[in-house]
Amino acid sequence: MLFCVECGREGPTVEGLCPACFRAKRPLVRPPETIDAVVCKECGRVETAGGWARVLLESAIPRILQERVPVDPRAARPAFSYSMAREDPRNYRLTVKVAARIQDVEVVESFTTRLRVKQGQCPTCTRRRSRYYEGIVQLRAEGRALTDAERGRLVRFVEEAVERRAAKGEEAFVSKVEVVRGGADVYLSTNGLARTLARDLADAFDGTVGSSPKLYGRRDGTDVYRVTYLVRIKG
Repeated sequence: MLFCVECGREGPTVEGLCPACFRAKRPLVRPPETIDAVVCKECGRVETAGGWARVLLESAIPRILQERVPVDPRAARPAFSYSMAREDPRNYRLTVKVAARIQDVEVVESFTTRLRVKQGQCPTCTRRRSRYYEGIVQLRAEGRALTDAERGRLVRFVEEAVERRAAKGEEAFVSKVEVVRGGADVYLSTNGLARTLARDLADAFDGTVGSSPKLYGRRDGTDVYRVTYLVRIKG
């Protein structure tokens, strides 16, 4: 039978200490007094080490705790749970419990910290505000101009498809729509999005697709192109 060398308690030990004495001498965590959480003021995404997450702040807090609270490197699979109390519009008091296994002993600790919520802007919203685009979908008809009703239907098709993709967390947005002679030009956030929607339009409205790339610049040593996709519907 094992005994704690500090208090004499019988039971499982870690480095000769019972869980209580081990926590007292070697804390499982070193909690900071404050933890900052950055929330996009436009779309509500929360910044994490893995990127901007499209989740409610409350759902992101366990991930933020995992990233920001130093844990004893010997601890296996630390898990955080918490309760929160609002102090003011930008500050919350978190009461946190962390549980982990060190060797064959489960160690549990509790602590409190302040969560400070700061406003920021995610890359997607920054690009949207600046009307950034990579792809253009030109909406036209074969041998004639689009009617106003056709143009409106095609633009709505694109906008609704973009909204569905954005709701799933994709970096998808319409930068602008220009009404031009014969139809409309829709400016989109990425070439991949423009390519997919051009094909979807052609399939849905019995049309054809042509493309024209144009060198825009270089990023990380690689050429960056903006591609224009011409969609012509028949009839």
